[in-house]
Amino acid sequence: MNTLLSYLNRQSGIAVLSLLIVLSACSPKLHQTSQNAALYNIKGIPADSAVLALYRPYKLSIDSQMNAIIGAAAVNLERKKPEGLLNNLVADIMYQEGKRTDLRFDFVHTNYFGLRNSISAGPIKASKIYELMPFENYFVTVTLKGTDVQELFNYIAALNGDPVSGARFKIKNGKAVDIQINGADFDPSKDYTVLTIDYLANGGDKAEVYTRAIGRFDSTYRLRDAILSHIKQQQAQGKAITSILDNRIQSDNDTSK
Repeated sequence: MNTLLSYLNRQSGIAVLSLLIVLSACSPKLHQTSQNAALYNIKGIPADSAVLALYRPYKLSIDSQMNAIIGAAAVNLERKKPEGLLNNLVADIMYQEGKRTDLRFDFVHTNYFGLRNSISAGPIKASKIYELMPFENYFVTVTLKGTDVQELFNYIAALNGDPVSGARFKIKNGKAVDIQINGADFDPSKDYTVLTIDYLANGGDKAEVYTRAIGRFDSTYRLRDAILSHIKQQQAQGKAITSILDNRIQSDNDTSK
């Protein structure tokens, strides 16, 4: 499809350039006399069969891929705060796929509003995962000092929760307390490595703490591809996708939204 769009843009550019050359050669010169905009009704204009024939193979190929059933969901998976089935599913997939691809990290964090759609119980089409995760986000591991890790959890607490895996904590008065990482109490004197996405690692969503990294590794593995891979693996094993609420984030402001 990118090839098609590039071609059409190129052809449009050539046409506009040709028109400008012709107009510039005209005498007398043309001058703008009005700024009044006019809307033209394009309904009923017949489709250009040549253009349709050009992009039809691309469309058929994409439709075939997007409509493929890649797995099934056992329950409705939706995002919620401080903790939701979809939050936990995506964060846990990141954790499992990160370990499977030999990335080194202690826990996972990604952004709540990056989950753009829910997954309904039943068959899952590939297109649903593109709706859920329309961004080209890549796995990134970021190593932070313990004091900055505390700030990261406070950042998550101020949002009343974000998807995490490999970590548990409570939110009290907008701050993170009782933090545990992989079952052990958080030690602010230690360095920790977080598996996140490049958007957050670059300071997106005001997660500026990531920009103070003392170490960083950018992988070539997309989060969307990780989700697709996990669902297909589960389908191959005859398993439906599911998730659980395990109180990994407990908040004194437990209002789901």
